Amino acid sequence: MKKRILCLMAFVLVLGTANAQRLVAFKGYGKNWGTEKVSTKNKPNGFIYRLRQEKQCTDLPQVEETKGLQLFIAEQIDMGWLALYRLPMADDNYNFVVVLYNHDKKPQTTINLCDITNNRYCEVQDVRWDADNHYLLFNMACPSYASQINGKGSKLYCYDVKQRRMVWETDYLVSNDIFTLNSDFVFCSYGFTNEKKFLYMLDKQTGKVYTKQPMVYKVQYMELQQKGGKEMLYVVDYNDNLYTYSIVGKPAQAKSAAAQKQPEVFTVVFTTSDDGFLNVRSQPSNSGTILSTVGIAFHGLGNGVLREKGDKWSKVSVGDVTGWAYNKYLGYQDWYDGTGKTILVALRDNTPIYGENYADEGDYPLFTTVKKGTVIADQYDQIEGYYVLKTAHDFLFIKKGDVEVRTR
Repeated sequence: MKKRILCLMAFVLVLGTANAQRLVAFKGYGKNWGTEKVSTKNKPNGFIYRLRQEKQCTDLPQVEETKGLQLFIAEQIDMGWLALYRLPMADDNYNFVVVLYNHDKKPQTTINLCDITNNRYCEVQDVRWDADNHYLLFNMACPSYASQINGKGSKLYCYDVKQRRMVWETDYLVSNDIFTLNSDFVFCSYGFTNEKKFLYMLDKQTGKVYTKQPMVYKVQYMELQQKGGKEMLYVVDYNDNLYTYSIVGKPAQAKSAAAQKQPEVFTVVFTTSDDGFLNVRSQPSNSGTILSTVGIAFHGLGNGVLREKGDKWSKVSVGDVTGWAYNKYLGYQDWYDGTGKTILVALRDNTPIYGENYADEGDYPLFTTVKKGTVIADQYDQIEGYYVLKTAHDFLFIKKGDVEVRTR
């Protein structure tokens, strides 16, 4: 009986190992591998170059945020085009901006990667579009030895473009140079000269590390290929050695649609129109009845709340009125930028957020309400009984009993 139990335990262990998500070393070719094995499609400008550079389109119109920046990547995606702009390589400073264009090459979304990561001392060395989820993946990498910035660099980030929030980010020293992805995983690496070097396989949905494979030399190139009905990862290191890995298992699927649903993010809106007002209409059309107006930002604080982001019109609330505002003149400000270690989450439906009014005593006047589960902020102060969001001398207040503080 004891022998049977031990055999059964061994079988379960083997079965569990077989189903685990991991990279398995398949074959090492050394330097004599020939060019036919690898296409270099993921780095068309050549192997040894930190930032992937590929300009499939050179006539994309620049937006205000990219003036003075240089186009480095312009590649076609399912939505149209993705472009990465940066300051020239010779510049002492960093600034990286991604612009998403539709198929007519009209700019739709602008994302300053330095702003959303609060990082202007690292270099974006690769950026990829996840068409499955409409997420933007990019790294902020150490331009030299990690010790020069106390090891605080070379993270990989996953950003939800529609919700304008960070979905996940890795630990430091996980991704520099190139990375790639498939429907389930992200493959990246880290290493620099005398530092430790690793190849990683991550869960694309969560950033969880499944494999951390030590490398003798830093990875300089990788690509996925189908071989004999299996997907293989081809990796070339800086000493020009080629390795292949088989990809085992798939990430476990979420148990329910509710588990997959991303929380809402509290976003205030304001107008950018010349006259300082933007009409809120009963339908997403200029023929809609005017219900209210969105006012201009006052030291960064808008007077409306974003309810639903659209391509040309967005649903917004001003006070107790909800309607549609034209995106061309609508500005946004998230109180959730993904950099804080703790977040404030609404505990109930119609959780109130109060506005500034120094003349009143007791509760502050109501600014808006949010649904249960909404991430209200990850940058905030505290006063007695309230959490405070502030920009310059404008404030928003949330009662401490109405929110939960969660650690990320």
